[in-house]
Amino acid sequence: MRTTALPAAEATRPRTVVVGVLMATAAVFVAFAALVAIYVQQRQAARAAGAEWFPDGSVELGPAGMMMMTLMLSIVTVQWAVQAARTEDRPHGFIALGVTLMFGAAVINQFWFVYQDTAFAIDGGRAELLFYAVTGSFIAMLIGGMAMVAVTTIRSLMGPFGRELAHGVQAAALYWHMCVVCYFGVWYVVFITK
Repeated sequence: MRTTALPAAEATRPRTVVVGVLMATAAVFVAFAALVAIYVQQRQAARAAGAEWFPDGSVELGPAGMMMMTLMLSIVTVQWAVQAARTEDRPHGFIALGVTLMFGAAVINQFWFVYQDTAFAIDGGRAELLFYAVTGSFIAMLIGGMAMVAVTTIRSLMGPFGRELAHGVQAAALYWHMCVVCYFGVWYVVFITK
C-alpha cells in the first residue's frame, strides 16, 4: 500500500496577546465596577441620611451625552481597524486607528470641560471626591486604551500590517470596547441618576 506525502499544515500563531488582554481587561473592569459600586453605596447612604449629593444644576447632561455619542462612534472606527487588519488594508487601517485616537482625545477634552463647568473641589466632600475618583479612573482607563491603539498604530507603521498584526488590533479593540461599556456605567450612575 502506497501513501502520499501531504504538505505540513501551516503553523497557527497562538493568540496569547488576545488572551492576555482579555485577562487584563477583566481585571480592570472588575476594579472599576467595584469603584462604581462604592460610589452608588455612598450616594445611597447620603440620600438615606437626607443629605444632598450634588447641588441642583451642577452636573449637566449635555457634555455627558456628547461623550457617549463620541464613544459610540469610536466603537465603529475601532472595529473598522480590526476589519482592515484582517483584510490587510493598510490605508483604511491607519485611518481607522487615527480616528479612534482622535475620538479618545475628544472625550478627554469633553471631560476637561465637565471639570471646568462643575468646578468641584476634590476636598469639597465625599460626593465630589467620588465624582473625581470615578471619572478620573475612567479617564485613566481611556488613556490606557489610547496607548494600546497608538502602539498598534506605530507597530503597523514599522512592520507588517495584516493577519500577523490582526491579533494586536483585535486585542486593543477588546480593551476599547470595555472602556466604552464602563463609560455607559459612568454616564448612567454619575450623570443621569446623580
